[in-house]
Amino acid sequence: MQDQAITSERQHQHLIKVSRTFALTIPLLPKEIADQISNAYLLCRIADTVEDDPKAPVDKKRAWLKEFADFASGGFADEMQLMSLSSKAVELVEKGAKESELALIKEMIPVLKRTLSYPQPVKRILSRGVAILCYGMAKSLNGVTIATVQDVDEYCYFVAGVVGELLACIFARADSNIDKEVLLKLSVSFGEGLQLTNILKDRLEDAKRGVSFLPDDAQSSEGMAKYLALTKGHLDDALDFILHIPVTQCGIRKFCLLNICMAVATLRLMQDSSFSKKKITRRKVKLLYLLTSLCAGNNFFTKVLYRIAGCGLKSQREDPEKLRERVSKWDKDTFDILIED
Repeated sequence: MQDQAITSERQHQHLIKVSRTFALTIPLLPKEIADQISNAYLLCRIADTVEDDPKAPVDKKRAWLKEFADFASGGFADEMQLMSLSSKAVELVEKGAKESELALIKEMIPVLKRTLSYPQPVKRILSRGVAILCYGMAKSLNGVTIATVQDVDEYCYFVAGVVGELLACIFARADSNIDKEVLLKLSVSFGEGLQLTNILKDRLEDAKRGVSFLPDDAQSSEGMAKYLALTKGHLDDALDFILHIPVTQCGIRKFCLLNICMAVATLRLMQDSSFSKKKITRRKVKLLYLLTSLCAGNNFFTKVLYRIAGCGLKSQREDPEKLRERVSKWDKDTFDILIED
């Protein structure tokens, strides 16, 4: 029923169909947080489906994303606006979206009803993250120019860095012993590390579409080595992020550790210039899943597992706090963000 909140079981079914990786890692979180992060991911995926639709007019996609950003910044509270956004989204993507994505779009209202069932602090966190992400997607539809490392940082912030900030706030709310400000300083770099891994992994397919999210200097073998090292540096910050979470929060640590171990394992594949394998094997994923469960509750073993997973990778670290100060919109008024364009 469209007037009822989606169940947690149905929410997870959507997650399995649109993201195998997060369907694997999110259940590692404590139940309440897993539900909230699943919902946040589906909200982001709804926006992403509209942005990426190959048949919908760009101007209409951009207008929808700005309206969704406005709706999110208002706390998801305008029911008439939600109904309008839902019907417009179905109309925009029904000819171009995959079956699983269209099924999610058609349940946009129940997904948002579940969002509205969360405590007010959680709703504020989700509204902030989704609003910024949608603004960034709308901006990218104007065309993305990536000429420098700073351009990479800016692009990665809107699609992943803000998600790192959202996670930091959700995690800190779950445990008063977590220092939110410390996590926030590392959160943007955490998100960028995962996003850059995907960009590097998909760069050849993107090139076939005439798209690149890396500067021209990344095309050479020396450039590839540079961006592999930069990505590893961001993932090193992600490890620090995990180490600042109490060992008593084992589920949160497992979720984060498995994601970054899969990322560094993927980077190791890319060190091979032939790069014939684009994904780590299911066997490797299962092994990392098992080892993460064994190691995440201890700082020493967490560091050992990460080092083994990324063995042989060079690292080039930047200052994560300066990165966040330069690109983050988290503490900025959403209206100001929207009128920047």
